[in-house]
Amino acid sequence: MKDQAFDLRKLIKEENNDFQVLTITSGKGGVGKTSFTVNLAYCLQTLGKRVLILDADLALANIDILLDEKPPYNLGHLLTGEKSINEIIYTSRYGIKFIPATSGVEELANLTKEQQLFLINSLKDIYYDFDFMLIDTSAGVDEIVINFCLAADKTAVITTPDPTAIADAYAVSRIISKHKPESLELGLIVNMVSSAEEGEKIYKGMNSILKRFTGKEIEFYGYLRNDEKLTKSIRDRNILFKEDKNSKYSKDIHNFANFLISGKKKSPETNFWKRVFNSWIKIKEG
Repeated sequence: MKDQAFDLRKLIKEENNDFQVLTITSGKGGVGKTSFTVNLAYCLQTLGKRVLILDADLALANIDILLDEKPPYNLGHLLTGEKSINEIIYTSRYGIKFIPATSGVEELANLTKEQQLFLINSLKDIYYDFDFMLIDTSAGVDEIVINFCLAADKTAVITTPDPTAIADAYAVSRIISKHKPESLELGLIVNMVSSAEEGEKIYKGMNSILKRFTGKEIEFYGYLRNDEKLTKSIRDRNILFKEDKNSKYSKDIHNFANFLISGKKKSPETNFWKRVFNSWIKIKEG
C-alpha cells in the first residue's frame, strides 16, 4: 500500500484547469447510460468542446457497438504495453473520440491496483487535448467504478422510474456519498420519464431517503423524456442528437450540456489525479 501510494503521489502534477471530468454511472444495467454518454459527447462537440469518452465498462464494451465502429486497438493493448494511450484513442465517423474497452475479457473486469495506476497515469498524456472526459462506467459498485465516480468533478447517477433501478441507484449513491470528497458534485438523472414532474418526483423521493439515512443529499441533474426516436436511433446505430436536434431526448441532452458548460469551476487543489489518489485510499482503508 505504501509503495503504491508513493507512486500515485508522483503522478500528481499541475492541472489543465479547463479539463472537466464527468463520470456516468448507475446501479442497474439497461437504464440508458451509454446512449446518454454518446449523445452528450456529440452535443458538447456541436457546442465547440473537445470531448473524450473513456469506456470504463472494461470487460463489456458498449461505446463502439453504439457508434457502429470496430476500433483496431483497445484498453487491453494499452495494459499489455503493446500500444500507447494515443494509439488506442479512436475517432468515430461522428468525430467522437473514445478509448475503447473490450468484450468478454475477464482479466479487464478485475484490474489489479498496478493496472488501475497505469491506466490513470496514461490518461495524463492526453488530457491537455480535451475540455471534457466522459467516463462511462459499468453498472454496480465495483471498486474501480466507485474510484472513477469519486475522482470526477461531477458524477451523474442514472436511473429510470423502474423501482429496481431506483433502489439500485440509491445503493450506489449511498456508497459514493459515504466516501465523496468536498470537491465532488453528485447528481441524479432520471431517464425514460413521461414528464418533468415524474422526474422531479422520483428525485425528491430518493433524495429524501438518502438525506434521512446518510445526512447527505444528491443534486437534481434533470430528466430525459421517453422518446421513441431514441429507440430507433439505437437500433440503427445512429446518434439521435445528430439526426434530430428537436426531438424530446435531444432537447433534454442539450439542456444538460449547457449546464455542464456553465457549471461551477473546480479548485486547482482538487484535480482529477489528486482525487483518484484520495478516493482510492479511502475505499481501501474504509
